[in-house]
Amino acid sequence: MTDRFGDGTTQATSDRRTALRPAVPRPHRRLRSTTRSFTVGEGKGYVTVALTPDGRVAEVTVRMAKQGSTLAGMMDAFSTTVTRGLQHGVPLEVLVADYVGMRFEPSGLTNDPDIKQVSSVMDYVGRRLAFDHLPYGIRVGLGVLTAEERAAEAAIDGVGDAVWTDLVGLSMSAPLVARPRRG
Repeated sequence: MTDRFGDGTTQATSDRRTALRPAVPRPHRRLRSTTRSFTVGEGKGYVTVALTPDGRVAEVTVRMAKQGSTLAGMMDAFSTTVTRGLQHGVPLEVLVADYVGMRFEPSGLTNDPDIKQVSSVMDYVGRRLAFDHLPYGIRVGLGVLTAEERAAEAAIDGVGDAVWTDLVGLSMSAPLVARPRRG
């Protein structure tokens, strides 16, 4: 199809419709970041989280110690996907919810005092991001709590369960009151 203009010029156009892409904000030149080393089972790695000036997570990079391994390549792809998602406005809690609980090797014990055991490297990264960057209310919904928070929750649940048991027991032990017969 051709468009004709009043000055005699033409421009070829296509019938195909192009998908509109959202504008991606340019990343800041300088970001504050933290890097944490970790072990998951036999795997060793580093997770770097860069923050925008207002404190939001802007970039996540996961590097595994064995460069060239399949896991290292997958973690590079994971890092790129998380970073692109954050740039396009995907909330961090949505990403964390997808990765917490993911199971594959390496898995097992970690060297992180807040996270004793995980089911994969992605599970560890998701939990670490949740601890460092999500509020308590969202973490409760995701089931990501510190040891102290789990102990406090167990104490509250323990009292609640005891009270419920006592009420049920009390109602079962109450004497039956029968109506006198009229006769």
